[in-house]
Amino acid sequence: DDNKVVIKRKTELGGTFSVASWILFVGLLSVLLYQIITKLSIEVHRVRPANAPDLLSFVNDLEFNITTISSMSCSHLRGLDSLVIGTLGSIDYRVYPLSTYVEYNCQNTSSGPTVSLKCNSCQIPRRNHYISWQFVDLPNDPAIAVGFRFNLSAKDHADGNHVSFVTGTMISDTYTNDKPKTFRGPDVNVLRIHLFPQAYNNLNNLKLIQPLFHDFISGSSFSEVSDLQASLQGSKNGLVNTTLYISYLSDYIVEINKENLMGIGKIVIFCICI
Repeated sequence: DDNKVVIKRKTELGGTFSVASWILFVGLLSVLLYQIITKLSIEVHRVRPANAPDLLSFVNDLEFNITTISSMSCSHLRGLDSLVIGTLGSIDYRVYPLSTYVEYNCQNTSSGPTVSLKCNSCQIPRRNHYISWQFVDLPNDPAIAVGFRFNLSAKDHADGNHVSFVTGTMISDTYTNDKPKTFRGPDVNVLRIHLFPQAYNNLNNLKLIQPLFHDFISGSSFSEVSDLQASLQGSKNGLVNTTLYISYLSDYIVEINKENLMGIGKIVIFCICI
């Protein structure tokens, strides 16, 4: 009889622990699922018309780095001194000294000379901007290039923790199917960049002037070795012409939020079912 009592007590104790384990398991599972569901969110982009006060609130530090991929150095650089605003022939056409708007310099890198343009506390202007420069022949050192590399960045002047960054390379063989190109001559190589305002409401109302590389228009170039050699004999083709064309898409503001996939009601019903 004593043995039977002992066995019965063990069975009751084991059942108690079994029920408690199930309750604990279900509770932990419910908490885990609740956490997963509440974190299921998507990034929602909305577009709304912009007005002047909205655009004035976008104050960014912008930096553009354009590398001409070549064996040249900054000693070849000429003409980096002017900023053109507006369209030639229009009433709003203006030419300003580049130094009044941006800090600029040239740095020699292993890939070629890099033109750097920096603008601190920049706002969104209403007109297009054009910045041009040339690399010219030096004695026994011709101006030739095989491509261009760009690095574009923007950050909120009041918040240095978030940076919008765009980079890419245009190499010569991208634009011909069979033969590589060497860029050289008077026709301009145009790098076109769009800037548009984005408000990240999910990041403490972070505001960025988002850079976007839009297009590359190839200038003078040579694919045949004989043509390139002929161009090296004359001064007419002795330069690599480059223009940075910056256009502003400021009619609309892109607002970014994060929204849960399931509302509060669905979460409560789900937890009750568990």
